[in-house]
Amino acid sequence: MPSANPSIHAAAILTVGNELLNGDVVNTNSSWLGRTLRGVGVPCNTMLTVTDHLDRIVKALELLWAEHDLVIISGGLGPTRDDVTKLALLDFFNDTLVRDAAVMNHVSDYFLKRGRAVSEVNRAQADVPSRATVLFNDLGTAPGLLFEVDGRLMAAMPGVPYELHHITLKRLIPELEKRWKKSERRVLQHYFRTTGIGESDLSDRALAELENRIPPDVDIAFLPHPQGVDIRISQVNGESDDTFVRFADWIRYTAGVFIYSEDYRQSLAARVVELLTERSQTLALAESCSGGYLADALTDVPGSSRCFAGGVVAYSNEVKARQLGVDPAILEKHGAVSAPVALAMAQGAAERLGADYGISTTGIAGPSGGTPEKPVGTVWIGFWSAGGAHHACRFHFTTERLVNKERSHAAAMDLLRRHVTDVPGFPYHPEVVHAADSKTRNPG
Repeated sequence: MPSANPSIHAAAILTVGNELLNGDVVNTNSSWLGRTLRGVGVPCNTMLTVTDHLDRIVKALELLWAEHDLVIISGGLGPTRDDVTKLALLDFFNDTLVRDAAVMNHVSDYFLKRGRAVSEVNRAQADVPSRATVLFNDLGTAPGLLFEVDGRLMAAMPGVPYELHHITLKRLIPELEKRWKKSERRVLQHYFRTTGIGESDLSDRALAELENRIPPDVDIAFLPHPQGVDIRISQVNGESDDTFVRFADWIRYTAGVFIYSEDYRQSLAARVVELLTERSQTLALAESCSGGYLADALTDVPGSSRCFAGGVVAYSNEVKARQLGVDPAILEKHGAVSAPVALAMAQGAAERLGADYGISTTGIAGPSGGTPEKPVGTVWIGFWSAGGAHHACRFHFTTERLVNKERSHAAAMDLLRRHVTDVPGFPYHPEVVHAADSKTRNPG
């Protein structure tokens, strides 16, 4: 086993499971671990995925252990016959199993509280390699395991995402910080989460002077996704100096209207919840083409009950009229996918649920149903404010149904974000229809 350590600690991630290779399960653990490790100054240099086969796991461990200070294994610690990671670790470290009393008590309590008998397979979860430090798993029965040899670390954790997240944040990272000084984790990085602008416009228009501004030792990455574009700037071997800070300040000043957060963990919905809560304001939704996507995103945020009054999924015209008070004559004249209907839906939601703001979505999500006048991807988003701002915006998204729902959510949340923070303009250059008053629905 190697003993020389590079000046910057580097990590490798090994995910184990046939289900990851054949596509039954999406491998989100690797990306989450890579992002989390980078956040504590430990860059990930390698990611591998192997089958549930003992020899393949051992060979992967030999390869990764030879070139990295930290190897994290995800998966294969469960109680079934295909979970062989623990056996691979015994082989790799020439170790034996011992029963951990604290884990055994936790496993017993876990099943007894659920009215289930504790089987011998369950008890085996408390058998851990003798050379490993147990990373206690409060949320499941398989503990994490941490090995240390000559300053190098290997951690094995369950593949269940929420268990892996918990053990990483509560157990593993504190262990890293105890062993490796901050000076040994010299990776500066900063995130800007943007929305309401595409990747090319962000880099070429909003940050037009980027090539002349970026310091030679700083890396910048644009990370697009359906709800926006994240900007990550980083500097390996960097200290917290004025060069990095000045560059971050320039991005903040230049692209400020598009930046909704500088916390890479904060979603757009979470930012909206934060803004409304700070102002003691409330929101109601009327969703048609997004089918509850906006409400789902908002209620994923802890504390959203303080600002989210509720919503109506008004898919049919009958529900739009009956539940939201949209005048049937407007539906007949303009069609459901129109500015007047979007405005009426937003007003109906706000007034009937007693909210400060109402937002609506009505469009053609696809992949069929479009016309030459209203092609697939056409979405009207209505905005109604008790303070008097009423408008509807028409967006032209994609032919992909799920992407259109995601982008509808992003555009709707950005409309609200811009309004409450006095940011001028609209996202994605939509067609905008302003309403001087709200006489677009049947007041009865």
